[in-house]
Amino acid sequence: MNKTLKGKLLIGTVVSVISINIAFTIFISIFFNNSFKDSIIEDMENIKITSINIIRQKEVAEEPLWKSLSPINDVVQGYVSFSNEEGKINQSVGKAVNSEEINSIILESNNIKSLIKFKNLNKSYYITYNYPVYLDENFISNLIIQKDYTNKFYEMIKTIIIILLGQVLVVITLILTIASIIKKSIMPLNKLNESMKNFKLGKYTEDIEVSSEDEISDLAKTYNLMKNQLINQDKSLREFFNNATHELKTPVTSISLYSQILRDNDIKEMDEEFINRASSRIVLECEKMKTLVENILETSRGSINRDKVKTKFSLKDLIMQIEEDFEVRINKRNLKIINEIQELEYLGVLEDFELIFVNLFDNSIKYTSSKEIEVKLSKEEETTSLIIKNKINKIPEDIKNRLLEPFIKHNNINDISKEISSSGLGLYLCGEIAKENNWKLSYDIIEEFITFKLEL
Repeated sequence: MNKTLKGKLLIGTVVSVISINIAFTIFISIFFNNSFKDSIIEDMENIKITSINIIRQKEVAEEPLWKSLSPINDVVQGYVSFSNEEGKINQSVGKAVNSEEINSIILESNNIKSLIKFKNLNKSYYITYNYPVYLDENFISNLIIQKDYTNKFYEMIKTIIIILLGQVLVVITLILTIASIIKKSIMPLNKLNESMKNFKLGKYTEDIEVSSEDEISDLAKTYNLMKNQLINQDKSLREFFNNATHELKTPVTSISLYSQILRDNDIKEMDEEFINRASSRIVLECEKMKTLVENILETSRGSINRDKVKTKFSLKDLIMQIEEDFEVRINKRNLKIINEIQELEYLGVLEDFELIFVNLFDNSIKYTSSKEIEVKLSKEEETTSLIIKNKINKIPEDIKNRLLEPFIKHNNINDISKEISSSGLGLYLCGEIAKENNWKLSYDIIEEFITFKLEL
């Protein structure tokens, strides 16, 4: 039991509560005992003063000392006696509880010291008090008082027992209450533990529901969020690699088919148009595979294995340099790039911005259905915006709003010589890199135009 959290909490609580109550009981017992003795001492002090006054009055009246015993005993309600200088008791009133205690205290007093002794013996509690009486500096006698306080003593014991029983009741109630609270609090942890074990084994697990609003509730919510994210990530990963496998299978099949035909037949006897088509297809499919593999590697590498070094660079210079690198393709298609670019510097990961712009710009060149591509770079307040706009052919409705998802692509060109090589990962990769840098990549399709917008 002491190995479980519930057992540790319960044992710790029980030990703490019992220890506190034992200490409290000891304190209460000492307090009551001291208070009881203090009240007796105060009682004897009052009796002493009253007794001296009575003795003085009898002395003034020239009456013998023994006549003071009765009125003193009326106050004491116990045993009262006088002893001479030799310690011998001359007169007494009442019944002594213990004669040995009387003789002992007289001897110890030596006619000088005032003493009081408390005795708890044979279920009896009594005190013996000795006070040397002096009048005008002359020793008169020892006033000895012995009084039974058994009833008051056991009343005090009874009070302590009642308090102790009350404490025991409180301790039991407290332990049961705490045990119930611990059990209720630990229950979600047990569910959490069971859910984690099942999740580890790949079994379906439902979300942990906790009605309380405490740290355990926060833990359960965090676990639910983490679990669902891992499930979604695993699902996305499976879909990603299934799609990647499918995308790789298509060009491999095509390359294999054309290669077998070219291998198994005499090229000299084959139609020249077929040979051109076959070689073009092989080159195109190889380019697709190359692009797909590069994008898969870049996507799988993600932000974990790439150093994110931020530098300050000119966005305009970088954009113009990239456009210059695309000059051959731009001229080949007789495209016109309409630039509206501000001179802006930016502190960030240059390679990430470069990769996104290259993909977006390359996409525009591939898919534009007109001769113009608009590139705009501007800054408003704290946001820098890059916009790339071009005219496109109609995109099917089922993928129109999913262009940033992996393996989403569309090719409606029938001429193999003009068919576009695409992995379907370029825009997805751009979106993921934008997220890593806390940028926002979005697009709009209005009529025949598509506009990509990157906000830095």
